[in-house]
Amino acid sequence: MLVPAVLLAAAVLATDTPALAVSVDSSRHEVVLRLGPFRLDAAPARGGVEEKYRESGHEMGQTRFTWPVAGWARGFRITIRDGAGRPLPRELLHHINLMHLDRRQLLTPLYERPLAVGKETADAMLPRSTGVRLEAGAQMALESAWSNETGTDYGDVSLQLTLSYLPAQIAPRPVDVRPLVMDVGYAAGVNNSFDVGPGRTVHQREFLMPIDGRLLGVGGHLHDYAESLDLVDVASGKVLVALRPKADASGKVAGVSRSLYGVSGSGVRLRAGRRYRVEAVYRTPPGQMLPQGGMGVMVGIFAPDDPTRWPALDRNHPEFLADLAELDRKGWGKAAGHRH
Repeated sequence: MLVPAVLLAAAVLATDTPALAVSVDSSRHEVVLRLGPFRLDAAPARGGVEEKYRESGHEMGQTRFTWPVAGWARGFRITIRDGAGRPLPRELLHHINLMHLDRRQLLTPLYERPLAVGKETADAMLPRSTGVRLEAGAQMALESAWSNETGTDYGDVSLQLTLSYLPAQIAPRPVDVRPLVMDVGYAAGVNNSFDVGPGRTVHQREFLMPIDGRLLGVGGHLHDYAESLDLVDVASGKVLVALRPKADASGKVAGVSRSLYGVSGSGVRLRAGRRYRVEAVYRTPPGQMLPQGGMGVMVGIFAPDDPTRWPALDRNHPEFLADLAELDRKGWGKAAGHRH
């Protein structure tokens, strides 16, 4: 899942490489990542709906680090502050991705994103009976992208990502879950955004499920003028998951609904060899075309029946190499010091 250069204001790092401090609060079972400082310049004013969605220059930061504790990650919260410690608007953050550099996604041969958060994504916590397994010493990277449409320049900005975890010795062991990313706009080595409009448009992508498992919860990411984001069983036509944007009267999206199915029941069963479709619907103002104005990403909490059948990361896969080349273009190699 790649990052679109849409609506991203210039975010200039106050240093050549963003500083990342990693600490552990073992009494609270929290890993704290502090990133910054940044200088966030306001985006230049744009005229008209279509012009608003044209690509703008931006800076992204990617910083590699070593995961410090063994256990299961189960939740997060985000705070953004200025140099005086005052809270800043969440809308400044376009997204952050936490990447596991030794594991792959289920549906695409890219780095696993145990955490992918957009500006409309609320802080979240899994039940104590579930968690994403992470080993001490795992190689990770934190990617951030910023979107300052407030009209105000901000200096000395810092981000704190606090991740709650269950320690490795906990009993009983939680259910092992992994993120399942279903991306309408996925294409190797290019942005996952797409053109929308005019009027009502439907954007979709089908995939073949590689392993059996259950969806225990689902959230999503949509852009302005979105109407819906659904997961459909292709053979039956049944809608398995229906997410809806939280938008104002103008169509500006401030959030996306979530569906939680619990962990003691069956959840939403997905079967190996069966074809599914993720579908995003947009309705733009009459006569307007929004270049690269849409996204449709559904992210599920997925419990595989047999975790050992999860595919391994292939660093020579053409799609992985295309994704890596795009990350390099955006400064990944300099900031993250990745290995090929």
